[in-house]
Amino acid sequence: MKIYTSYFIPLFSLLLISCGSKEENKKEPETSVTTELVRIVKDTQENRETLIDETPLTKEQFAAWLPETVLGMPLTSSTINMLPGMGSCGATYSVQNRRVRVMIIDGAGEKGNNAVSTYRMSSTMEYDEKGSWGSTKTTTINGIKIKESNLKNGKFNLSMLYDDRFAVDVETYEVGHEELEQLVKELNLGQLH
Repeated sequence: MKIYTSYFIPLFSLLLISCGSKEENKKEPETSVTTELVRIVKDTQENRETLIDETPLTKEQFAAWLPETVLGMPLTSSTINMLPGMGSCGATYSVQNRRVRVMIIDGAGEKGNNAVSTYRMSSTMEYDEKGSWGSTKTTTINGIKIKESNLKNGKFNLSMLYDDRFAVDVETYEVGHEELEQLVKELNLGQLH
């Protein structure tokens, strides 16, 4: 144990010394990034505390919202409030191989709030990634910040936090990129209340 301690203390000291001699000009950007992160965490915590006391949407409220068609495709299946104590809705629209799947989780209540926490953090990030699987970028459609993934197999995945409450995932098959804006518009997310 003494051997590890005798190596650890000098290495840790060297690390501290080497980190302290950077240019002074870099402090300002680091400060603004830190300030922005603190603001995001504070806003997230306030939103979380507010939503814990809210009641999740009922089965009837989700059913009233559920669009009958999307991009000319009829609703072929739906599941509402799959988990007790948490509002959720899944829907599939399809014609032959052309298909859109939508999943919504209501962030109200304790369970819903925990379920949408990753969406909440993701909504604060900017994406611009490319790989052998496809690409992911941050975009805005109809005023909603969206994480858009364009997969090599011709699918699109859209992920968003709507109104700081609803986690929304959309997966498409045989739907063109030019149709995504219309798709988000036809979901009528503003009716989720």
